Amino acid sequence: MAVRKRNPILGGIMAAVFIGFGGYRLYDHFVIGTPMETMYIVLGFGLVAYGLFIVYSLFTQNDA
Repeated sequence: MAVRKRNPILGGIMAAVFIGFGGYRLYDHFVIGTPMETMYIVLGFGLVAYGLFIVYSLFTQNDA
């Protein structure tokens, strides 16, 4: 089975964007108190989780 490799530079930028945007949305709702629909809260958690998954996959990929 072929293993997909991620470009470390592009992956790092994408991870930073996903974590940053999702974290900003969650910060805006939970700390500042901006009312937000449940769908957007779940989407914020999903963006942060996917960004963390990208970081994990970048650190665990083999450079063979």
